[in-house]
Amino acid sequence: MTNSMPIYRTHQVWVKPGHRLFAYLDQACQNAKNLYNTINFYIRQVFTSFGQKESLQPLQQQVMNTLEEHIDAMNERRSEKNRSHPFKLPSKEKPFVSYNFLDALFKVMDQTDYRALPAQSSQGIMKIAFQNWLSFFASMKDYRKHPEKYSGKPHIPGYTRSKVKEVVFSNQDYVIKEQKYLKLPKTKLQLNIGKLCCTDGQLEQVRVVPSHGQFVVEMIFVYPLEKKETAKENALAIDLGA
Repeated sequence: MTNSMPIYRTHQVWVKPGHRLFAYLDQACQNAKNLYNTINFYIRQVFTSFGQKESLQPLQQQVMNTLEEHIDAMNERRSEKNRSHPFKLPSKEKPFVSYNFLDALFKVMDQTDYRALPAQSSQGIMKIAFQNWLSFFASMKDYRKHPEKYSGKPHIPGYTRSKVKEVVFSNQDYVIKEQKYLKLPKTKLQLNIGKLCCTDGQLEQVRVVPSHGQFVVEMIFVYPLEKKETAKENALAIDLGA
């Protein structure tokens, strides 16, 4: 009797300056950086708007106006099952916008940085940004209980200062051609990945990781693994009570 369970393996292809795909990967990772900072910008402006006594700063007011301008359209696009729970504008009691709220806002306003990448890639970057904020809130909660554990008060998540950031493409966004070439979204250029396509593995995800002025294209393959179990008729039994 055998139980089949998958295993994952990562294969890498390095893309250096001068490679035909270098400019494309560079732009994709720049788009990822821009989107991360845009997401962080919106979260920060809303969150800090309710933590001060003075009037809103121009950027804070700009973001709050954007939310008010699009909230009705966001609710109109809600699915039938979610219509009974409409989006609400942030408030002093709830100053933190949710992932679903910001994702719906960017879709409705056709936000440039959000649309620059495939939808699942953009949503993956958004999830990372929100996870950083949730980690910040967890640190603040712990800081209030155990300030002696910290050298100072935790800071809200900052902006990415590097020019590029990792981007991930799902298996809905790329195509394998001629069992040899990887075609990424929004480009006609292809990456020769050789015999990797001839294995019994299934390409599940592609990550583009900036590294020292180059890009590492990481391809995550899932392979079936057969785990053999010892047949009962061949098992050895010992009676310890004999």
